[in-house]
Parts: sequence; structure tokens; C-alpha cells
Amino acid sequence: SIPTHNTHSESCNVRCKRVITSCSLYKHCNTMNNTIRRPLRSSIFFSRTLQSTNPRKLVWQENLRSSNPRTALGCIFHFSSAPPLSSAKPYIASNSIAASLNGAIFEGESTNATHTSKRNGSKSAKRESTSFATPLFQSLVERLKSNKQTCTVVESSCGGLISASLMSVPGSSTVYFGGTVAYSTKRSGKLLCGDEDLHKRLLNVSPENKPIDSNPENWHNLHFDPMLSEETQQYIQSKIQWTREAALAYCRHLDTDFAIAEGGATGPTFRPEGMKAGFAVLAVAGHRKGSDEIEILAQRVVYSDSADRTDNMRLFADSAADLCIEVLNAGPEVSADVNGISTEYTQMDDEWDATETLLFDRSSGIRNNSEIMKDFYQRPDAMHVVVRGATEVLFATSKELALAPYKDIHGTYATTFFDRRTFLGRLGPEQTPLFALFLPEDAATPDEKSYFANTRTRAPMLTPLHNELALTATAYINWQKTHQYCNVCGSPLELIYGGTCSKCTNKNGETHFHWPRQDPSIIVLVTNPSSTHALLARSPRHPPYLYTALAGFVEAGENMECAVAREVYEESGVAVDGNSVEYVGSQSWPFPRSCMIGFHAKTHSSRNVDELAAINIDPDELVDAKWFEKEDVYQATRDADTMGAVMERKLVEERIASGGWNGKLFVPSKGVLARTLIDKWLESN
Repeated sequence: SIPTHNTHSESCNVRCKRVITSCSLYKHCNTMNNTIRRPLRSSIFFSRTLQSTNPRKLVWQENLRSSNPRTALGCIFHFSSAPPLSSAKPYIASNSIAASLNGAIFEGESTNATHTSKRNGSKSAKRESTSFATPLFQSLVERLKSNKQTCTVVESSCGGLISASLMSVPGSSTVYFGGTVAYSTKRSGKLLCGDEDLHKRLLNVSPENKPIDSNPENWHNLHFDPMLSEETQQYIQSKIQWTREAALAYCRHLDTDFAIAEGGATGPTFRPEGMKAGFAVLAVAGHRKGSDEIEILAQRVVYSDSADRTDNMRLFADSAADLCIEVLNAGPEVSADVNGISTEYTQMDDEWDATETLLFDRSSGIRNNSEIMKDFYQRPDAMHVVVRGATEVLFATSKELALAPYKDIHGTYATTFFDRRTFLGRLGPEQTPLFALFLPEDAATPDEKSYFANTRTRAPMLTPLHNELALTATAYINWQKTHQYCNVCGSPLELIYGGTCSKCTNKNGETHFHWPRQDPSIIVLVTNPSSTHALLARSPRHPPYLYTALAGFVEAGENMECAVAREVYEESGVAVDGNSVEYVGSQSWPFPRSCMIGFHAKTHSSRNVDELAAINIDPDELVDAKWFEKEDVYQATRDADTMGAVMERKLVEERIASGGWNGKLFVPSKGVLARTLIDKWLESN
């Protein structure tokens, strides 16, 4: 953010990097002319002419000159109210998350501004921008405005996304005046409020200059994951100190109520050895009530399970807003322990990876080939999804199954169990045979590292591929247990085709074949006509505070849309507009044998589109049903992502009893269709 002033023309040389999060600027302030000096490795030059004398509505025309058009990336500036240039402190924030736009005309304080792109004299083309104002940042700005408080930001790996998200909220200029992107500490000295002492302190805490502290008492009570390498722990320690120093200095220099500092690593490549996913350290500095001294009010380390830079930047930016909201919610008597740092682990599996599912070949065309199947059953490298008692599967970690090879487990369990293995398909580029191995409820784990866990509540935490494998194996065992006799002649059934089909054994010459079936069921997220509220319900089997979408079986002769309207009305008494029913997605749910088909639907519109329909639940089906505001649902998704397996009653009850959660709503965790319906509703609104 460049402070606004009444200068009529400026020109500058801008240093940019090709990587989208690397766009950084620095400037030397003069009264009438801003020049960004020493453009190191400059490949892009902009000449800007001011098109308006109104300091609140600055419009710049950009003329792009670059010797290499492939590296020509524009820089977007946001202009908001600020002190005159003569009194402004030398700081700039580059909104590098949007640096892929090739030139832009921007007007300040517009969340949906129209950008006009010009390149090589071609005709301008308009397109609508996407606002970065997520619900968390909207809440943060509203809280700051209601408290008449201000904040600033110094960020590193988020690349300006925290600042962009704040500025995207209408009216944010009253609470946010600007911030800094310090992507490279070594080269960002001019950016850091002109504070050379701060620059030296930040350089001093870098892992190259400060070895890892072997005294755990100086780690701010942070307990590192034992799987992290020493180099990674050292790197995180350096960011803890970096964000503390930066937050305190920025709060003091810019004289704001709060300062948010962020530093970490977003991926896709990482400098410390052994790092495979991103992390960010967040710090919020400010004043306590009755004290003029600036202190660290809260600090948090956020771990992602992803190496995707874009996803991690969004995650860490939202986490920064969330941490600042927590400080605001604590009130003026905030009693955050400055010697303690909270830790948050967050999953990033928002989308199914189509390339991953291709690694699993169900191989239906070779199941009836006895020679091939015989060879598969005898292969020592054959892998297994191990199922215990039809309700549990064998896990290696919270995100992966323990796909045990035959050579490692054949001596652990009785031969009869291996004789009844079910062929699931072939796995990976090597096309390794994959079986489901069904064990009794009292079976032990094959080794000390693996463990059995409930499929219904824990499988959604798995990666998409491993989730599919767990559900497929569960579907087969449930089918085999409940279909042991021919429903035509009553004769016993025998399994064929690797356990994927059964044939009756009658002696009358009639042969009947049977295959697994799935019962179609609908699940629907109902909203009011204006989509400001969602109807969620709780059944007797759900843990406390867990509400989810309404669901039910499709009856004989009934189509999906009619089933949606009928189930919603029967269970909640709410009438659905049949024309509003929209298909969203599907998911196998073998408990015992359903295939869930997901929909969005709205209630009948009236003169008041915000009206919430009256609820009259069926007590035999539901414990409760309520209309929930969008913001409450969004916060519930974040709580669910932090906690994990919220469908598991014991886990939720223990967390509530320990004081680890004091909210009012849980929604299902990622990996189940109900959550997909909720997330898509939030994303589209």
C-alpha cells in the first residue's frame, strides 16, 4: 500500500520475480517523486501516469516494457487513505497474489473492481475480479470497526494475501492502513519501516545465523512433531522469533492497536531437509488494557498437510485472521500466555485428485480368468486392505491405510482367512494385486506400528484413494455377510470371480448369479431462497453439537428430486421448491450398502427471500433441526478441520470435557458428502 498524495505524475522501476509470491518492492521517499532505486535483476519496467487528482481514487495507466514477454508480470497496487507523503513512513506492500495480471487499472476500495488489461497496444478487455474477502476477514474487519481499532500486517510466505484479503472487505480503510511483504529478509531491509535495527534482529534469528536451541524451556512450550528433522525444527524456531520481533516493531512503528506477523514456508519445494508440507508461524502484537507497553498477545504455528503453494497461502492467511479474531474475542483483559504457542494441524484435501484415483484399477475384465486370479493369489507382493469385524480397517497413519503385503502377514493369521480373500483390483503403475483380507473382531494388529480404527468415522480422514479402498473392502464384507443364500431358490451361495460375485449351489440345474448392490440414497443441503441460512439436523447417533444435511432412502418408483422433497418434508416439515433441486455429487457409503447422491435445494420463495421456513421435526428420525447462519457454518467447518474425526462421539465428548472447544456447532469433517455440500454452498456464497 503506497500512501496517497497529490503528486500528478510518477515513474518508477519495479523489480519483480517470476514466482508469483516473490513480487517485492522497496522505495525511497521524496516529497514529490517516488523512485524505487537499484532495481536488481530488473526484467520489467513500468511507467505510470496518474489519471486522477483525487487522492481517494487514484487510477494508474500502465505501459509495459519487457525484453522477455514470458516474464512480464504486472503488479497491483491498492490505494487507500493515509497521511501525506511527507509524513509517511517508508513501507510498501506488493499484492503479489494477483501479480499474474498483465497490467491493470485499479480503483481503491473496490471488492469487485473491473480490471482493464492492455498489452502491446491491443484493445482493452474487461473481466471481473474475485474478491479475497473470506468470511474470516469480513468478521475481522467488522470487529475492528466496531471496536474502533486498527491493525497492520507484515507477512512473508503469504505474499501479500493477508493484506489483499483485508483490503477486499468494503470499509477496511478505516481499520487497515497498509503493511509489508518481506519475502526475503536479507533483501527487504528498506521495506521494514526503515528500521535498520529491526532488519539486523530479523537477520540474526535466521537459521543460518542462529543454531538450534537445545534447551526446550526456551522453545515457548512448543512441542515439535518427532518426525520433523532437526533442521526443520530449527527453521520453525527461527520463524517463531522472526514473527515476534516483526509484530512488536510494526505495532510500535505504525502506531496501530494490533500488528499481525506471518512467516513460514508454503511449498512446493522446501529448503529444510525432510519437509514435505507447509507451515506458518503467526503472531499478534498489541496493547493490554491499562498498559502502554506493546506485547505479543497470541502466537500460533499452523501446519498444513499440503505442499500446494496457493492452498497454503489461503490457509495461512485465514489462520492469521482467525488468530486476530481470537485476540479480539478475548477482550481487553486478554490473558494469552506469551510463553506458550498454540499448534494447529489442518488438512488440505479439498479436491479429489483424479490422477491418484487412476492408480487403482478395479480390473473387472479379468476377475473371471481363473489362471490370472490363481497367479494373483499366490504372489508374495500382493497387497491387502485388512478389515476387522466389518467395522474397522488397518491404518498406517491417520491419512493412509496399512496395505500389508502377503509376505509380511501370511504367518500372522490363519490360512483360512487368506483362502477367502476378495480381489479388489490392481494398484499403482506396477499393477500389484490388491485384496481385502477379512478378520474376526478379536484379531490382533500384524505389527506395532499399525492400528485398527472405525471405518465410518476415520475413513474420511484418509487420502481420496485410500478412502476408496477402505470403503470398497467394507462394501464387499458387508455384502458377503448378508448374502449367503440365493434369494431365488434359497440354496447356499459360493463366492467366485475373486469374491466379487456369488453363485447358488442348487442341484436342479438352475444357476443364479449375484453381485453386490448399492441402495440409492439422497442427501441434501437445504437453504432459504437468499442462501443466507442452511437447514442442518442432528440424529440420535450423532455426537453432541454435530449437525449435518438431511438424508434418506429413495423409494421404489421414485426419482431423486421427489425423494429430496419428500425426505425433507417428512423429517423437518420444511417444503422444498422442486425446481431448485440441483445435483452436486455422489459417494459410496457402505454402511451397510448405500450410494449417497448429494443435492442442493431451496425452500419455496415468498415476498421475503430471507424468510426462514418453520421447522417441525419427526422425533423418530431427528433430535433437532435448525437454521444456521452462513458465518456460523463457516466457523464450524474450521473447528471440524482442527479437531478431525468429529463423527466419533468419544473424541468430541473428550474435547468438550477438557475445555478444548466451547462452540455451538459441529459439521462433518472433510471426506464425506455432507461436508462437500456445505463447502460448495459456502464457496458459492
